[in-house]
Amino acid sequence: MLTVEEYGTIKDSLEREPNEAEIAVFEAMWSEHCSYKSSKRWFHLFNTEAPYLELGIGEGAGLIDIGDGFLVGLGLESHNHPSAISPYDGAATGVGGIIRDILSQGCRPVALLDSIRFGELESKRSQHLFENVVRGISFYGNCCGIPTLGGEVEFAQPFEENCLVNAMCVGVIDKKKVVRSIASKPGSFLVLYGSSTGRDGIHGVSFASKDLSDKSEKDRPAVQIGDPLMEKILIDATLELVEEELLAGLQDLGGGGLSCGVTEMCSRGGTGAIIRLEDIPLRAKNMEPWEILVSESQERMLAIVDSEKLSKVCEILDKYDLQSSVIGEVTDNSHYIAFFEGNKVVELPVDLVVEGCPEPERLLEIPDYVSDEISYTVPISPNIKEEILKLLSSPNIGDKSWVYQQYDQHVQTQTVIAAGSDSAVLKLENEKYIALSLDCNSFMTYLDPFNGTANNAAEAMRNLVCVGAKPLAIVDCLNFGNPENPDSYWQFVEAVKGLGQFSKDFSLPIVGGNVSFYNESSIAGKKDRINPSPTIGMIGIIEEPNQLIKNSFQSEDSIIISIGFNDGNLNGSEYLRYNHGKIEGKISTYDFDKEMKSRQIIEKLNNEKLILSCHDISNGGLITSLIEMAFDKNIGVELSLNNVLEEENLSIEEFIFAEAPTRYVVEISQSKLEYIKENLKKDDDYKILGKTISTPEIRIDDEISIDLKELRESWSKAISRFMEE
Repeated sequence: MLTVEEYGTIKDSLEREPNEAEIAVFEAMWSEHCSYKSSKRWFHLFNTEAPYLELGIGEGAGLIDIGDGFLVGLGLESHNHPSAISPYDGAATGVGGIIRDILSQGCRPVALLDSIRFGELESKRSQHLFENVVRGISFYGNCCGIPTLGGEVEFAQPFEENCLVNAMCVGVIDKKKVVRSIASKPGSFLVLYGSSTGRDGIHGVSFASKDLSDKSEKDRPAVQIGDPLMEKILIDATLELVEEELLAGLQDLGGGGLSCGVTEMCSRGGTGAIIRLEDIPLRAKNMEPWEILVSESQERMLAIVDSEKLSKVCEILDKYDLQSSVIGEVTDNSHYIAFFEGNKVVELPVDLVVEGCPEPERLLEIPDYVSDEISYTVPISPNIKEEILKLLSSPNIGDKSWVYQQYDQHVQTQTVIAAGSDSAVLKLENEKYIALSLDCNSFMTYLDPFNGTANNAAEAMRNLVCVGAKPLAIVDCLNFGNPENPDSYWQFVEAVKGLGQFSKDFSLPIVGGNVSFYNESSIAGKKDRINPSPTIGMIGIIEEPNQLIKNSFQSEDSIIISIGFNDGNLNGSEYLRYNHGKIEGKISTYDFDKEMKSRQIIEKLNNEKLILSCHDISNGGLITSLIEMAFDKNIGVELSLNNVLEEENLSIEEFIFAEAPTRYVVEISQSKLEYIKENLKKDDDYKILGKTISTPEIRIDDEISIDLKELRESWSKAISRFMEE
């Protein structure tokens, strides 16, 4: 719904009352989802430049030049509210939408990743949402022939009513074939192709721009219905049009439907458009003009085609048996005009529709729970073994294969490292490798949005470094509560500041993403707000195959070292949350100098070919990283920590469970130990922790011994024990 101020702005600008169809256009385009009216004023804090950046924020995909004439496109989008109401269709169409965003720049989609969040798995509602979201992601991606290679899943009570579904897609394109989402040439035609237009998805962006409530079920028609087989045909046809260089512009019809697609392309090109609604193929009877204008029916693309290429475009679309229609022309008058059966139903200035939404003044207020104190007392456990086993049984720590085994990870045969590792890795046609990561720790961000978000980004970066990749670019999906609430808005602004600081410190451009507000609910009289969840997607490049690093232990009798500073802070850790029910206090501060130093050490060791395997230290702390590294080849670990604990003045709990940033576990051969001692300095924050052993167990100072079989039993059932009932 438009606010009183917004309606007044429209009326004053037009010098008349808008009609029903025009109001529908403004409601869509001035929604939070499309206009970014509460968020865009903060985007100047981001680094958006890099010498290898071909196309940044503002279109369907960011484009990164990786050399040899190849560009990589990437994007990240949310589909949260639809997935909370209709999890299967909501998740499936979220995947479909981000695929088409990548496709709109002409890219061939080569990989999908997803970041998903739900309430605690003991909840039947969360189990239902989780099962059907994963099914929706799996079915859509698998049918389209695009591998789903990784991502993350997190469970916590604040996501009980508002689950989060964020989808990332990556594509590749010949640099000479790039298509822009621009309508710049008056006289060219607007060609709509793909599925017909129906009433599904009407008010989708409005639905995404308000809190959930007891009445949200009535918004189910706002959830689009997907058809992945149609999407596959759409992909193939579009790629042929791109290869033949027949398109002057291209855009997906997602949020806001036709109104958004036409006006945004015209706005970028400084043009206008005339469209004829009666020429749009419909699948519902008696659709009103306003419904046609804002329908978000899926699997539709809008192309800008020069007159001399129109017949060839139509010929190719006919070959694929795709429905298509010339629905209008680009004009030079900077107005968006729509006719229906000879009657003009819309006449609006393009700039007013796209850029004219007033930016509301939002208040900022620090939430009461935020603390500058390290507030916990270390829960000294009489039984570290039991603490470890309990931690591994957390769905946030344990085996995620219940999720990723439902995904086809090897279609297209480019997958080198699939889900289950720090990063997914793909081999491209130019023989280079790209690494992909997707990360968020909502508990850390809840406690401290600035440092939590910066550290989230640092974790995504460490995941790339762990496989030998050089980080190149960032996409983000910023999931927050209601921006009209001052404490929710403060969380958002602090998170943007943290991400902006990270992007500038590491000279990594932010090339795309979205903001998802209103992830709050008022159901049965109870108010809920998600943990602030800025999801960070990152891409890196591996220039040579011999730079690729394994994430699991490779041999027995190797030396295990840690790189990076452990401050022992347990606040925000899964150990305190899951094992002891505490989420409070001050988390570890983001530290660029320490983060960069650790990264440079890993890169140096890798360049010297000294690393046998590497894993970042994050969720679950050091002990979880070591156990995960041990599982793959059933190689045991013997740790000698007494001296290290005394040196660092840390308890064993603080040392093995803290999730302090900047840290990696590295495996090196015995023969390289002297090199490490000679070439790494004390202020490099490295520690010799122990060695790998042939016995499949984790030993700590001859005081703790846990068989890998017992550890695996706890770890492997973390999720499946809830989903196989």
